[in-house]
Amino acid sequence: MSVSRTALSDDQNVSTTIVAAVADAEGISPTEVNPPLHSAIDPEALNDLFGSPWSASESGPRVSFTYSGYDVTVSGDGNVVVRRASDSEPEQTI
Repeated sequence: MSVSRTALSDDQNVSTTIVAAVADAEGISPTEVNPPLHSAIDPEALNDLFGSPWSASESGPRVSFTYSGYDVTVSGDGNVVVRRASDSEPEQTI
């Protein structure tokens, strides 16, 4: 199972971080990732949602979606997790 974990940085927005993480997992340049991120989710909405840091007392948002063959999860604590969709375990709701 291949999992890539990336922390959001102050100098890069979340949509750029996601594309870079998928590109890294594929071993290609971010400009070569297909399809464009906007085919899976609204990049501006993601950037707005995760554009401000959440305080330690807040859990912040959590967004999961599939993009370019990867399951992507972005959480309010600043983590981006990219996992090949075929490697993902089914989610359980409790």
